[in-house]
Amino acid sequence: LVYPLCRGGSLEDRLYRAPAALQRLRMLGFETPPPPLSSAARLRVLRDAASALHYLHTLSPMILHRDVSAGNILLDERGNGYLADVGLARAAEATAGGNQQVSHLSTQRIFGKPGYMDPIITQDGQASVLTDGYALGITLLVALTGRGAL
Repeated sequence: LVYPLCRGGSLEDRLYRAPAALQRLRMLGFETPPPPLSSAARLRVLRDAASALHYLHTLSPMILHRDVSAGNILLDERGNGYLADVGLARAAEATAGGNQQVSHLSTQRIFGKPGYMDPIITQDGQASVLTDGYALGITLLVALTGRGAL
């Protein structure tokens, strides 16, 4: 994968004014903290990330990201969002599930950030489109409320 240099920082860095986030933004060239993202800008960034996630899920074999979070969505200078950190991404296995194909990934270790993790994966160890979708939903909630994932 090739990413453009995303000088806008991560969505997480732009939502919170924590000292570590401000330091990362300074390293990207911000002399002063950038203005907060508007609700519309946050939704655009999330739409971009959702589009990237949908692309991964429509590949054959399907790719599960397994680590969707505000910290793994990067922004370029124009405010476009990029789903990053695919280090935990893996191809899913397709199994028959009634009339439909169900794609999942069995894992013995739990990956991802706890606040963004679907509780189901901790019970049965099955990552799926639904677990990525859950993490994206938590990311949406975090972006719109400005509150951290629990």
